[in-house]
Amino acid sequence: MPRKILRLLLALAAIFALAMLALIVFTAGGPPAHTALPNPNGYDDFLKAASRLNGKPGDALNLDHDGLRALVSTNGETLRLIRLGLGRQCALDTESAVTNLSGTLSDLGTFKRLAQLLVAEGRLAEMEDRRADAAQSYVETIRFGNEMSRGGFLICRMVGIACEMVGFTPLSKLAPRLKPEEAHRVMLELERSDETAIPWSEVLRNERRLTSYELRKGFNPVTWVGWVMNLRAARRVSQSVERKHERAQTHIRLLVAELALRCCRSEQGRPPNGLEELVPTYLRRVPADPFSGRPMVYRLQGTNWLLYSVGEDRVDDGGMPAGRSLSSDIPKGDIFYDSPF
Repeated sequence: MPRKILRLLLALAAIFALAMLALIVFTAGGPPAHTALPNPNGYDDFLKAASRLNGKPGDALNLDHDGLRALVSTNGETLRLIRLGLGRQCALDTESAVTNLSGTLSDLGTFKRLAQLLVAEGRLAEMEDRRADAAQSYVETIRFGNEMSRGGFLICRMVGIACEMVGFTPLSKLAPRLKPEEAHRVMLELERSDETAIPWSEVLRNERRLTSYELRKGFNPVTWVGWVMNLRAARRVSQSVERKHERAQTHIRLLVAELALRCCRSEQGRPPNGLEELVPTYLRRVPADPFSGRPMVYRLQGTNWLLYSVGEDRVDDGGMPAGRSLSSDIPKGDIFYDSPF
């Protein structure tokens, strides 16, 4: 290839990279004004809890009763700090995290262990037939996953979703064994958590801030051109995390509705004809399906029911459980409250 043509192509690529950088900065809103952090900030309590963590909560599934009790008892202060943080407004200092990404990533690894500790506490409570206490620990794990994501980037939300999954999985298995009064408390707390859940727009805005900072650190056309070439891959990652974010919301809303239906049948002798009949005695509002924008699909089946979300393919498959498609990364089928997270 002639050198003049090669230089022209490189110049055009650099111009395109600059244009994309300008677009990123523009869509990120430019350099944002510093947002006042909560004071006191629950995120600081999470960091303190992480620094006091003892043992290996990730091994809790392999522990017997005595092992779980020892793990929980040696982390009394850690659990207290987690709950202190959950009782406060929480936010990662986004602007500081942008310039210290490695430190933020290090904290995230420990936060996953905090979620595992909460679940270990719940598992101990289940062994001791304290179902209400177990459910509370699992609900707090889900709340922790949401709150530790606040102010963070895509990677923060990914870890937050993983923490929510750690708590949701045992809670969904425990749900059918909860008494109505125990289920009512879980419903109320999960509804409140859902109402204050971190919006996807916030995650995306913070990610754009991080990307903008990384690209503005220094003029390096080669790096920028390479980054532009990877734009499509980055977009796929963002879309994948967004679907996981929506799936997490879906599972929580389905579980809330499932518990409300079970309470209604137990107390009224029959399930309702429609989800709207659950409001306001059992639910504050009819749960919307994040994948359709409409209420969850609900159909009576005698004294039982069919309740599901249309799922990531956004198509109502009539209650066919979602399965992995060989031709797409989007599962085909519908999601139930106890579907794999």
